[in-house]
Amino acid sequence: MTLKNVETPKVDGLRVSVVVPALNEEKNLRAAVESVIEGAEAAGNVTIEILIVDDGSTDGTASLIEEIMAKYSFVRAIHHSRNQGFGACFLSGLEAASYEWITLFPGDNCISVPTLTNMLKNCGKADVVCAYTVNTECRSRVRNVLSAIFSFIYTTTFNLHLRYINATPVYSVSQLRNEELRCFRYSFPSETTVRLLRKGCTFMEIQGFMNPGARKSSALRIRNLAEAVFNYVLLIYDIYLRRRQAYAHAPVRVLPDGVKFH
Repeated sequence: MTLKNVETPKVDGLRVSVVVPALNEEKNLRAAVESVIEGAEAAGNVTIEILIVDDGSTDGTASLIEEIMAKYSFVRAIHHSRNQGFGACFLSGLEAASYEWITLFPGDNCISVPTLTNMLKNCGKADVVCAYTVNTECRSRVRNVLSAIFSFIYTTTFNLHLRYINATPVYSVSQLRNEELRCFRYSFPSETTVRLLRKGCTFMEIQGFMNPGARKSSALRIRNLAEAVFNYVLLIYDIYLRRRQAYAHAPVRVLPDGVKFH
């Protein structure tokens, strides 16, 4: 999927579109939206829009979204008639985004407010700002093992030195819209990050924290694992064969104080 770049006027301060995917998140969505607002306010000079993507929910999520939009003018809704997947939600948000930067905040409110604040504070210092989870004890043992194996395979295959490959960073909208993206479910952050970094983009890693008790995950679903394998093979083909010249560049690490390492 290739999205055309839409030019937006420049203003003072950073402008970030925050995509909030929601599949049957009637119990958590309001808290997630409030967390995004709190995180942006703490970050300082940041203007946000929140794009809630209802991914075919069958509970009261759609009605709750209407209530939230009535309260906040900067919240917009995108509705999928059926479940399409985590990555599809982000791509719908990417297509609708009005601002120059974009990230994702899960509708189950599993990411901590300080993590989002830290990402937004560092937005603009690098093309890709990644957060890796420090308090991995909040995840199940199986999930931690799976994540470690997944990250090792991707970072080794594509020669990327990241602590965690499948978190959703803050991206440049214009750069991401110029990529040919194919992944619609669990591993879409890996695809986007690999494609951008292999083109020589700058990147920054920061610490991130999950909210205690946030153990729910779709990573172990067979459909997601099958797509992850398929997407991995397609990435190898694109990066090392079909478009190897475009993807032959090394990324540049940026530290929070602005120092670059080539």
